[in-house]
Amino acid sequence: MKKNYAVVTLGCQMNVHDGERISGVLESAGWREASLKDADAVIFLTCCVRGSAERRFYGRLSSLKPLKDRKGILIAVGGCLAQKEGLRLLERAPYVDLVFGTQQYPRIAELLARAAEGATCATGMDGLHLDNIPVKRKEDFRAWITITHGCDNFCSYCVVPFVRGREASRPAPEILAEASRQVEGGAREIVLLGQNVNSYRRREEGASRFVDLLRQVGSAFPGVWIRFITSHPRDFDESVIRAIADTPNVCEYVHLPLQSGSDRILAAMNRGYTRAAYLRKAESLRSSLKGVVLSTDIIVGFPGEREEDFLATLEMVESCRFDAAFTFIYNPRPGTAAARLPDDVTPEEKHARMERLLHVTRRLTAESLRSRVGGEEVVLVEGESFRDPACWRARTRGNQVVHFPREEQDIAGKFARVAITACGSWCLHGRLLEVLG
Repeated sequence: MKKNYAVVTLGCQMNVHDGERISGVLESAGWREASLKDADAVIFLTCCVRGSAERRFYGRLSSLKPLKDRKGILIAVGGCLAQKEGLRLLERAPYVDLVFGTQQYPRIAELLARAAEGATCATGMDGLHLDNIPVKRKEDFRAWITITHGCDNFCSYCVVPFVRGREASRPAPEILAEASRQVEGGAREIVLLGQNVNSYRRREEGASRFVDLLRQVGSAFPGVWIRFITSHPRDFDESVIRAIADTPNVCEYVHLPLQSGSDRILAAMNRGYTRAAYLRKAESLRSSLKGVVLSTDIIVGFPGEREEDFLATLEMVESCRFDAAFTFIYNPRPGTAAARLPDDVTPEEKHARMERLLHVTRRLTAESLRSRVGGEEVVLVEGESFRDPACWRARTRGNQVVHFPREEQDIAGKFARVAITACGSWCLHGRLLEVLG
């Protein structure tokens, strides 16, 4: 068979990085990346954290059926939805050739060969070994490096532990070796990736070694920016804040999902912290890290959420003054503990609360951006702006997007110093002062 492939990635950054590994594995086996219309195999990486993600996937999937009928392409579905549905997905969409789970993608070339002979389902969860899996980075300047996979938290609303398995951490020497290869290949930024990076090695060694790893990576690659996602507030502590403060190339950006400001709802979510504990950590971040950018996740309409619970969330958002917030309306995920609870907040009330929350979070984001105007920022230039090809798109150490006019010199993938002259609702605008290399 011909060997042109296309990867369609839906969902979280874990899926994006899984897609990079799939591309690396396939190209090592002689495949070549192509557009959808020229592909002989189309590979979906799916999300099932929210019902809307599932609906979007099935819409995209059905749009490929005419291409399947006309060209006989292979259609493969991987990721969290594939892990959850398994054979049911083949029954629902019989034109799919391969369903593969979250721990099966290192075998993607072998599985596609099997699927060419007949429909195949591979969703075994017998362990995922990431050492020496080739990676084809989507961005030459940024390397995503998985340090943990799976999750042991079992938040009551979350399906991730069931579709990605229990938490397992990679050994530090393996991570450092991968980081070294990526830096040698041109990476200017490393992002340490995990469902809960703060519990790194806890299962294997009985205590978190994340701070040790963060300091090691920062020390080993002093000219490279270091980021990490995602943190869990229960496990995020003063030692992490000190490590960020003490390691010059670790960026002052922390994503710390709050989910709710109500202690009663946090307990029902099985989050393992109180609003007071979270607030202490947010205040410590603000006082210890000058210019830190703090982002969060918030769920609206969790079962049993009353008006006073929602007001507690609004109060926490104001107290923490989040620079950015990713907000979601609760919908039950089959198999989770919360799915057994009455979904007793009406859709109308969920949407009304979401609008009230967005009114606050958008205001705080705008205020955060305005506070940067008149200053200077060191940025990593990502490439041409999506909206205006006459501008560069860059990102600050605090993960805020900056647009500034392009000049003749190609500075994509380089660090630069930019004067911030204005801001919009979601980004900063500036002018180039100096290319730093």
